[in-house]
Amino acid sequence: MRQFLLCMVITGLALSSLAQNKWKKEGVQIPAPICYGSSHSHQSFIKAPSQYLKRLKSTQEKKSSIIVTYIGFEDEPKQAFQYAVEIWEHLIASPVPIYMTARWTALDEGVLGSCGPYLYFENFEAAPKKNRYYPVALVEKLEAMEITDATVPDLIAQFNSDNDNWYFGTDGQTPDNQYDFVSVVLHEIAHGLGYTGFFYEQDQQGTYGDILPYPGIFDEFVINGSDEQLIDTEIFPNPSAELLQAFTSNNLYFESSTAKQASGTDTYPRLYAPTSFDEGSSIYHLNERTYQVGNANSLMTPFFDQAEAIHDPGPLTLGMLADMGWVYTSIRHQPIEDRELAGPITLEAGIKTDSEIDSTSLIFVYSNDAFTNADTLPISYAQEKDLFVLTINDLAEGSYHYYLAVTDTSQRNYYLPGTAPSDYFEFTIGADLIQPLVTHTPVKYMLESELRAEILVTATDNIGIEQVSMTYLINDSETPNTLAIPHQEGDHYQATLQLSGLMDGDSIRYQIIATDSSSNKNQTVLPADGYYTFRVDGLYEAVRAYTNNFNADTRDFISSDFFIGTEPRFNDGALHSPHPYPSPDEDDLTYNFTCLLKYPIVLTDRTKMTFNEVVLVEPGEDGSLFGDDDFWDYVIVEGSLNGTDKWLPLIDGYDSRENTTWLSNYNNFIQGNNSTATGRSNYYIAREINLTDNGSFEKGDTIFIRFRLFSDPYAHGWGWAIDDLSIQDPPTATNEITYSPGELILYPNPVRTDLFIKGSFKSKADRVKLSLFNSHGQLLNQEELAVNNKQLTHSIQLESLPAGLYFVNFTFENGQLISRKFIKH
Repeated sequence: MRQFLLCMVITGLALSSLAQNKWKKEGVQIPAPICYGSSHSHQSFIKAPSQYLKRLKSTQEKKSSIIVTYIGFEDEPKQAFQYAVEIWEHLIASPVPIYMTARWTALDEGVLGSCGPYLYFENFEAAPKKNRYYPVALVEKLEAMEITDATVPDLIAQFNSDNDNWYFGTDGQTPDNQYDFVSVVLHEIAHGLGYTGFFYEQDQQGTYGDILPYPGIFDEFVINGSDEQLIDTEIFPNPSAELLQAFTSNNLYFESSTAKQASGTDTYPRLYAPTSFDEGSSIYHLNERTYQVGNANSLMTPFFDQAEAIHDPGPLTLGMLADMGWVYTSIRHQPIEDRELAGPITLEAGIKTDSEIDSTSLIFVYSNDAFTNADTLPISYAQEKDLFVLTINDLAEGSYHYYLAVTDTSQRNYYLPGTAPSDYFEFTIGADLIQPLVTHTPVKYMLESELRAEILVTATDNIGIEQVSMTYLINDSETPNTLAIPHQEGDHYQATLQLSGLMDGDSIRYQIIATDSSSNKNQTVLPADGYYTFRVDGLYEAVRAYTNNFNADTRDFISSDFFIGTEPRFNDGALHSPHPYPSPDEDDLTYNFTCLLKYPIVLTDRTKMTFNEVVLVEPGEDGSLFGDDDFWDYVIVEGSLNGTDKWLPLIDGYDSRENTTWLSNYNNFIQGNNSTATGRSNYYIAREINLTDNGSFEKGDTIFIRFRLFSDPYAHGWGWAIDDLSIQDPPTATNEITYSPGELILYPNPVRTDLFIKGSFKSKADRVKLSLFNSHGQLLNQEELAVNNKQLTHSIQLESLPAGLYFVNFTFENGQLISRKFIKH
């Protein structure tokens, strides 16, 4: 059975964190074709193409750069290999380097070598055809950008080091008993460039992937002698015996008009389709009998004879690669925008081509009835702009669809969009009723020490955006304030909200309003109902120890992402991430969910932090480590000296692979890309972190601590739960203040006027700081109390406070923190 592998790709793109396009993340690997040596000897030599032989002339420059990583090669085969590489560099064009890995290794007897694309991708932005897999080197050429960097090969090949009959010369004078190495390398590089596909035999049926939705781009062109396309499932179901019969019919062709034109005949290139299917050779080679030894197109036949030297891929192979996309013309054009008033429309387009185009062939095809009827206008070249320009007059109000098309001198047609007319551009002339499209990530919180927040908005509109603004209200005020959000670049708008006089616990409600530039002044308001809300959060004074069992709500943390509560299947409260935590499900986006402890921690001798946790987040690839591009989602505990930036790991990020129970449950409940496994209390495991082990901090530092869950696109799980948090606290804290729960009490509770506090301690407590908070975490009062003879007595007058829930924190000199709550009637 042929194995198809869906693999997560290492990208070299400078995206946000590890953001990836979905199509980049889901690359495909398949086995490479195999080249066999025959036992026959036929002396022949086809010299290198003129493009290479005339390379010393200024007009014969390299069209591409193929960079080879040689593994196990000695100098002699390496020099011959490089000779073949340079021939291909003069024949195919690519604006980005093509990286190739070649291994000199032992292979099966009779096998000379093999090579194939390392990865395939489908439905990338510049794909000429939808729903077809393209080899990565061709994808990069069409995208005009690196998809995988130098650490990931585009082509991967191996050659038989056990073959004692190699000829490494470059002169084509191959002895009768030897195989020409240059010819074999040229042959294998062609496979790596995409001269291969997905057809194979399984269970006596023909198929092209039991887990893949689409065929390869090579397979798109394979037809039988009756001009029937093998990927036409109405004729050849997939899988089917009919498809296997076609594979073994000895009657298959590659429907390349360029190759047929190059051959000067009416016949398409004939493919190798023997009566017994050979996975290494069938279909993805030219027919051996049709293109025999000495034929200009014999390089891509499946067998190499001894003494046979072919240093030119031949016109058929080059034509086949050209029609797959290696010779391509791209049209660059900014689509026409909607407009309210009829009038002249100026369209501009640029052309980039690997061949030559007929400068009079670029056309604008448009329709107002979905191409039931269509009109065509020529687009003329304007030399002063180096662009093709068309002025369109007399279009009435209405909606229009259009595409652009151009023809090269080989009569190949190219379109924009690439799959026109099934895809097309659209614009409307007339009154605009379309609201702006607006996105905004809500503000999570505002620090009391800064009282500022960056407001980021993305806004687009078919007519154009006139203005973006923010209205906001502070606390219970009903009088709105307005902040203009200026345009930056593209679709981005940004402003800084700067406030004053606010303190911990205050809240801000706000809306984002975008107005378009149409006569109707269409508006979009976010959120659609109500307001976004965030609070002002203050950072508290440093402590040496902190504990929290999360059985009571508290404002000890800054977060709009995490929450404290008791979730289903848990026995008591815990600190929870969102369940399930979302993934962006959009290219180039990532999410970070954070929770910051307000109390800075003074690092002492016993720098231990412990908690119980459940982690059900997307696991990375097997063997991946934190920091690798294929580590995917993770959770991490981080520290910072200032609590605002420069966050450093207290422990490296980790995922569900940390525990077999987590991993098995995550993987056992996969639906689509995501896991529906849910956390429960019996999944808890203990985590212990030495706060100085990662080398980021040392004893004596005062650090802020935060918990962060990172989510990349297209896969997510239940999330993270944390319970019984203890930071440098007993048994790890020094100078423990011991007491029993009944010996530090508040009474009466509920209270109306005076609240009495009584504490009894087993060790000397000296002084203690009392802090009173409302239910929003706003600090109302703070005072320092004396503890006499291990006894604490105190009272607080509360008559002026409104009814509600309140908290009292007791902070001891050793940094220990004890919290109590009460209700005021």
